[in-house]
Amino acid sequence: MAISDARARLAELVESAEAGTVTYLTRHGHRVAAIVPVDLPAEAGSARVRAFARDFADRRRGLLDRLAE
Repeated sequence: MAISDARARLAELVESAEAGTVTYLTRHGHRVAAIVPVDLPAEAGSARVRAFARDFADRRRGLLDRLAE
């Protein structure tokens, strides 16, 4: 969800998190943050953070490779 949309729907997003839903916030179409349930198991959160970090690094590496061409 775009950050600009999330601002207007914050209460709804908090209710979704309370119900167990993870909502990713995007800027220019790229994930930049997440609204997560507070009781999300640490293992799941850590795995998601690692996956997000890998994805982020891969996208940036691809961009740098294209710029170097």
